[in-house]
Amino acid sequence: VGSPAMEATEPPVSRDVLRKVHLRLRQNVPTGGIGQHLRRRAGQSLEFREFRSYQMGDDIRLVDWRAALRAGGLVRVFEAEERTTLLIVVDARPAMRLPEQAPKLLAALWALRALAEVAASSGDEVVLGTLFSPRDDRPVSARGRAAPALARQFAEDVWSAPADPLDSVPVASTAGLMRRLRPASAVGLLSDLLFDDPGGGIARFMRAAQESWRQVFIQRLDSLEAELALARSAGRLRVAATEGRRFGDDPTEIDRPWEEAIRARIGAHVDGRLAEWSGPGLTVEPPMIWPTTGRLAALRAGFAASFPASGLLRGIAARGGAG
Repeated sequence: VGSPAMEATEPPVSRDVLRKVHLRLRQNVPTGGIGQHLRRRAGQSLEFREFRSYQMGDDIRLVDWRAALRAGGLVRVFEAEERTTLLIVVDARPAMRLPEQAPKLLAALWALRALAEVAASSGDEVVLGTLFSPRDDRPVSARGRAAPALARQFAEDVWSAPADPLDSVPVASTAGLMRRLRPASAVGLLSDLLFDDPGGGIARFMRAAQESWRQVFIQRLDSLEAELALARSAGRLRVAATEGRRFGDDPTEIDRPWEEAIRARIGAHVDGRLAEWSGPGLTVEPPMIWPTTGRLAALRAGFAASFPASGLLRGIAARGGAG
């Protein structure tokens, strides 16, 4: 898939729109809780937060004796700072470059850059990584204002990298991602979820990512109906070998039973992946659906219209509620 002369991975959503979404959510989201940005909580630090009444078990050293004489026992409560991390993972399998005219990988990279922009405005650390990368799979990271530039370079590098053949078997590597999990992390996975996990490494990472009150957001990229529409227009086609799966050399008749079988097979596969990862920290967002025209312009327009209101963006942006 060729890249246009301009930045292919520039999200079709302006920074102003992203900032407005972020600011609106920050005004309405309380601090604390799963999925929210735990930037400050009551704890031990040097920044004073408030007085409250003494409670059994409080550290006697925190009692303000002068205030206590006036009000009957007050304890100083301080702010505890928690550095937060947003880990964004993009599925970089060769099949993510389909459909050819409107690739799923490109939309995933748009989302990655938009999320990095939002996280940067909260001062979060942004960590970027890939699944199934045949090259250097070490995640990269930046904090605050440096994050959007890092995301831009990361996305362009992933997009412009030579793709493996479509029939090659992708091999996942999660060791680098596992090392970048932090206690106050959120993880976002951008994928069509149509991969196999024979060694269970991805499932182990997804379960580990939900520990220590972390939350995992799954954004599925669903181009099935668009690809079926393209197949329907052809009437008959020969299905190419894909990621180790071979379908024979005989042309396939495109009819309703064949389409229903494909839908059922893919639905069962996706449900199986999500069942393996199921846990208290897993949030599965509604899938991003591809335009049936299968054209890049339609994909850009659809992304611009839907992504600012998506659960994924709102879930990440809401974590800045206390910032």
